[in-house]
Amino acid sequence: MDTLPRGRDGEWLDLVADLISSPLTVWPEDRVSRLLVDTFDAGGCVTHSHSDSDGLTFTTFHPVEHFIPYLDEAVHWTRHEAPLRHPLLRYHLSTGLGTCLQIEDVPSGIADRRMVNDWRARGRRWGGVQAQASIPVLWEPGGRRSFVIGRTDVYTAQEMALMRRLQRLLAGLDRQIGVFSSWSARTGPDAFDTAEAVRLTPRELAVLELLARSLTAAAIARKLGVAERTVHKHLQRVYTKLGAADRMGAVFRAQSIGLLPGVRPRNVRTSRPCRPEPSPQHAGRPTTTILRSDRADHDRYHHPDR
Repeated sequence: MDTLPRGRDGEWLDLVADLISSPLTVWPEDRVSRLLVDTFDAGGCVTHSHSDSDGLTFTTFHPVEHFIPYLDEAVHWTRHEAPLRHPLLRYHLSTGLGTCLQIEDVPSGIADRRMVNDWRARGRRWGGVQAQASIPVLWEPGGRRSFVIGRTDVYTAQEMALMRRLQRLLAGLDRQIGVFSSWSARTGPDAFDTAEAVRLTPRELAVLELLARSLTAAAIARKLGVAERTVHKHLQRVYTKLGAADRMGAVFRAQSIGLLPGVRPRNVRTSRPCRPEPSPQHAGRPTTTILRSDRADHDRYHHPDR
C-alpha cells in the first residue's frame, strides 16, 4: 500500500491478516478505530452500526477519553438529531450509497452551507473533530456499519484515495465476520473444537458455510469480496483437510463431524478450543461507549426528510 505513511502499510497488513485468521463473531472496533486514528492523525473515530431487523443502532466512540467532556451531548445529538443535521449521515441516508466521503465533498443539495457550518461549529466544540470522513464497510438492505474519522483539517485527495482502499479491506473483513458469526450460531460451541481438530481456518469455515448454502465459487467470491481464484484455493484446502473429493463430499463430511448442521456428528479427536478471546492488552480497558436506539429512531434513519 504505497500511499500509506511510512510504517503504516505493515501495520494495516498485519492487522487485517490477524483479523482474517481470527475466529471473530463480533467486530474488533477498538483495534480498527485505533489504527484509523493513528493513520490519519485524527482526534477521534466513531463507529455506527444499525440493524433493520430490530431497528437498533449502536454507536461507539474512540478513544472515549477524547469524548468524555462532551459525551452526554454527543450521545443525545447522535441519537435524536444526526439523521437530519449531520451532512455525512444525511448524504448516506438520502442517497442509499455506501460511498467513502468527507463532509467537504457532500453535495450542497443534500447539506447546504448553513448545515455544514453548524456541524463545523459543533465539531470544534467537541474537541476538534469538525473535518469528518466516513468509511462505510456495510451499506445494504438489512444493515449498515461505518467508521467516521474526525480531525481539524480537511482530508487530502491522497488520504481519501487511501480510505477507499482501506474500505475494500474492511468491507471484506465485515463480510467474513458476518458469515463466520452465522456459522457459529448454526453449529454451536463444540464446532470450534472440531474446526481446530481438522485445522480449518476461519476464512475456510466461512467458505464452507457458503458452500453449504449451495453458492457457486463466483457467488462466494462476491459474498466475501475476494477474487474467484482465491475461493478456489480455499475450496481445495477445505477438500484436502476434510478428505473430500468435491463440494458435495465436503458438505457431507462437515455435517458428519459437526462442522455443519444436518446429521448427528461422529466423534472427532479435538485439541484445545479456538474460541475468540479478548485481546489481553485491551482487556478491562473502557475505550468505547455504546448507544442504543429504539424503533422511532429507526424510522428517522430510514426517512430523514420526514
